[in-house]
Amino acid sequence: MKQDYFTYTDGLFDRSKISEKPEALKGIRVLDLTHIIFGSVISKWLALFGAEVIKVEEPYEGDAWRMASYWAKYWKDSSPFFQCLHPNKQFVGIDLKTPKGKELVLELAQKADVVVENFRAGLTEAWGIGYTTISKINPKVIYVSCSGYGQWGPLRFFPSWDLIAQSMSGVAQLTGFGEKQTYKLPDYYGDFMPGIFGAMGALGALNQREKTGKGQFIDVSQVEVLFRMMHHWSYMDVTGEDLPCTGNVDPTMAPSGIFKTQDEQFISIAIATDEQFTALLKAMDRMDLSQDPRFRETFERLKPDRADAICEIVEAWVKKKQGSDIIALAQEWGFPAAPVMDDLQIANDEWRRERGSVVEFEDDMYGKGTWPGTAAALEKTPGRIKSLQRPIGYHNHYVLQKVLNLSKEQIRELEKNHVIGYWGNSIGQRPPAYYDMSKDPIVNFTEGEEK
Repeated sequence: MKQDYFTYTDGLFDRSKISEKPEALKGIRVLDLTHIIFGSVISKWLALFGAEVIKVEEPYEGDAWRMASYWAKYWKDSSPFFQCLHPNKQFVGIDLKTPKGKELVLELAQKADVVVENFRAGLTEAWGIGYTTISKINPKVIYVSCSGYGQWGPLRFFPSWDLIAQSMSGVAQLTGFGEKQTYKLPDYYGDFMPGIFGAMGALGALNQREKTGKGQFIDVSQVEVLFRMMHHWSYMDVTGEDLPCTGNVDPTMAPSGIFKTQDEQFISIAIATDEQFTALLKAMDRMDLSQDPRFRETFERLKPDRADAICEIVEAWVKKKQGSDIIALAQEWGFPAAPVMDDLQIANDEWRRERGSVVEFEDDMYGKGTWPGTAAALEKTPGRIKSLQRPIGYHNHYVLQKVLNLSKEQIRELEKNHVIGYWGNSIGQRPPAYYDMSKDPIVNFTEGEEK
């Protein structure tokens, strides 16, 4: 008997078998010289698919984002935001201000496949750890530089953050309601989206290296990536007309929007076709509207005044219904609708847990927590979370022995001379208060005793 397609796909992506499957990037070593968010997103995605990522931080200070958290909410002496950015990575504390510290970083770079940095344009070059230096000692290296405006051009020295990138790219100009109001997209869209493209660039360069044996330099600009997300970018230039902000409405669909229910929930509805519109009208018991010349066909409904009119009718209907009733009717009749979910609902959503976009993971140091999983499901080489963040310098002994073949005595000398170091006593830097580091097999690693 022929197997049902969905039984087949269930088997392909069976989450219980992930640990039995190989990792796509196993054997690829990434030297992570990033900080804050942008560059860290690149190394995060490489780490989730099996790359060995070594994150270098300044001893006793570390990445500034370690201590950053929305509304000062922390989890077991750590920032949940930082945790989400740094799964599966190894953390070493090296003082780049010392000649020996720079030497150690260059030795790590010599053994790396990919180097990622997101400092101000030209800064790593000035420090002596830029592409021109590293490519001479490692011609196969893929060197990814991330910045607001790129490594060349008249704006290269301008500082940038997510808000600046959203503004400069045109994203903010269309985000909001009405003619003159514009809003920043929430969270850090201007970091996460360019970071994904940076990871994609690194993978493309690794593929090219397989063919040529040569590495290359990759320049990723926040503003340029976001600019390419704006599909309408030439509209004003071609027509001379302004584009108004569309708020919660999809201008290619009518009716569309986010509507409030009787029980104070928010429900999104988006109708793209005549068939979906008919399904919605049946659910509303308003088939009379199908004969209204304003709404009879999709093209007519898309005219701004008519789109507003049908949205007002839908809004009034939704307002008299419970949220669960709307979703049940959408499933019954086949029109697109969904609840606007908050983070608690998302974390406990059965569909997301089944697919692995939300993962309950038990870490050796932090215990059980719920985290975002990989965004793409690979049949044969799925991504996975293997560990959460670690304190600054946690992997010093492990990396310096395993990668650079240093002895315990050489490492102690580096510690004595303050070339390498560990965590301070600030939240986000230190291990959880309950955790006994004296018994940890990695922070006290000795070659031959790998966990």
